[in-house]
Amino acid sequence: MASEPAPRLIRELSGAAAVLLLVQGCTNVISTPANPSRPLPVFLVDHGRHASLVLPRGDDGMVRYAYGDWEYFARAKTGPGEASAAVLWPTRAALGRRSLPGLPGESGVRRHLFGIERLYRVVVESRRIERLRARLDSIYESNIETLIYNSTYDLEFVHHPRSYWVLHNSNLVVAAWLEELGCRVSGPGILSNWRLEPRRNR
Repeated sequence: MASEPAPRLIRELSGAAAVLLLVQGCTNVISTPANPSRPLPVFLVDHGRHASLVLPRGDDGMVRYAYGDWEYFARAKTGPGEASAAVLWPTRAALGRRSLPGLPGESGVRRHLFGIERLYRVVVESRRIERLRARLDSIYESNIETLIYNSTYDLEFVHHPRSYWVLHNSNLVVAAWLEELGCRVSGPGILSNWRLEPRRNR
């Protein structure tokens, strides 16, 4: 029937709004791996509404990775239309990347990044870091023809193959990256509200 799309859209919007209300105030708890071999720190950056992840790159500095909506985040089109689209239905996604010079460490992250509300040092296995960095760099290089630079965030963005929306947003993706690094992340994941548990000992 011709009238079906509108009620369906209303149901979808209501469902997404309900999800946001339910998770408001909930915390994502990060449990780090016990006794990782060749341990190295990575840095979870809480920017308030979203998070990004900084990985060491040997002795050659660090790399920051971020995920978000292409229009709202990468192109900085932050009007109400773009904001609603980014949250309520799947849209084109972006992978952001930036190399940070200097030795890997918390002071270097704070020196080169702005808009940090909280910074979490997470110790994981170096081999897992290398695998995650290689996978993200592969996505970046495979989409290099879409590259744009956003001076607001000081990040270079390319298209990401997985669509962005409220149930696959930046915080959920960063939580998945942490799980690739051997962490356990419990909680809704939708909001950038994190707590780091002490490392589990066997």
